[in-house]
Amino acid sequence: MDVTPQIATPAGPAPSGAHDGPLLPRSQLISISIYWFGINAIWGGYEIFGQHKVEQLVGTATRGATLGYVEIAAALVSVAVQPTIGTISDYFTSRWGRRKPFILIGGILDVIFIIGIATSQSVLALAAFLLLLSFSSNFAQGPFQGYVPDLVPERQVNTASAMLGAMRTLGVIGGAAIVSVGATTGDFAFPFIVIGFIELALALLTVALVKEGPVARQRNGKSWRTIATEAWGMDALRERGFVFMTLTRLFFLMGAAAFVNFGLYYVRDSLGLQGPEQTLWLALGPGAIAVGAVVGTVPSAWLAGRIGRKSVIWLAAATSAIGLVLIARATQPVEALPGLLLLGFGTGGYLAVDWALMTSTIPRLASGRYMGLANIANSISGPIAVVVGGRVLDEVTRTAGLDVASRVTILTGLIFLAVASVMLIPVKPRTEPPIEIPD
Repeated sequence: MDVTPQIATPAGPAPSGAHDGPLLPRSQLISISIYWFGINAIWGGYEIFGQHKVEQLVGTATRGATLGYVEIAAALVSVAVQPTIGTISDYFTSRWGRRKPFILIGGILDVIFIIGIATSQSVLALAAFLLLLSFSSNFAQGPFQGYVPDLVPERQVNTASAMLGAMRTLGVIGGAAIVSVGATTGDFAFPFIVIGFIELALALLTVALVKEGPVARQRNGKSWRTIATEAWGMDALRERGFVFMTLTRLFFLMGAAAFVNFGLYYVRDSLGLQGPEQTLWLALGPGAIAVGAVVGTVPSAWLAGRIGRKSVIWLAAATSAIGLVLIARATQPVEALPGLLLLGFGTGGYLAVDWALMTSTIPRLASGRYMGLANIANSISGPIAVVVGGRVLDEVTRTAGLDVASRVTILTGLIFLAVASVMLIPVKPRTEPPIEIPD
């Protein structure tokens, strides 16, 4: 293979997270996106499984705090693993490419640890296997998310971002819907294990179908230990746009998580649904969010090219906030539907441009490292929302009862969305001189 460096010469400085290569076929864009469904289906499914399992193990008095502590521990693992492995993959070489070995190993381990979670009989065992699942999932995810800056040309970044956003949303909602079947059967474990095998199948498809692009970065004598610690260099903090975009992602996703991560309690305690009716609405609720998200991604990607990506995010935050208010006020399932659709539409609108805007703030040649750091926000948004919301849930449960507790917890999402909107203000795409790109 010819590795003679070629000089990229775009008209003016190009965003560092993009390049001006040939357009990718739609099939390749789909191949780059599908694994996001599997990764997020795991965590969407766990949120329903975890709510049921933790309450089964500790009761209602401390369920919120226990959920939060278990998930924040798992989040700390993801914070350590994802940027580190993402950075290592920037330099890694193999006959399969620099990203695929990590995706395959992580996908296989995910299934093993999901089975461990599903069969746990104590909070300690649940927490231990959840930590292991966080390790394996992020072992795959850190390298995987480098594909957009690696492969997607600037002209297709909005489209790729919209597809990633749709897969992420559909994954979370699809995973929650699959596990929700347990409300009727009484078995939440089996459908959760099924999700593990779905994720592994999508990992295998990714390994088989994605055509990896740039060759690995040169190690220049660096040890793997040095490369692993490189992920945590303080130079990343000098990328001001990247830092504030990561904070925007963190708080926006916490806004949606304020509902999604407590959905079982809301449907059961606030709407008063049981048995088959509970199962139906645990599926219809996420389904409504998914429909709203898919509908929201397409016009948002188009609109971003006309009014700007930041404006789309501000509109998405406002739409999501209205959705949360309508959900919290609903007394009947049908009354919650408009709010669920709006929450989905806003979330889909955000995710349609999130990846594109984040990509524009990072140095492309270190995409594994920076996207790993950025995805810390994905990993910890849910757990932090559960820690904050869980304390609110427990306190309001003691003082006002189960019905009010879920509603007040959902409204904490308004605060998170407001903070996300403020964090977005300083975000600007990073520009740099033409770079050398190996053929």
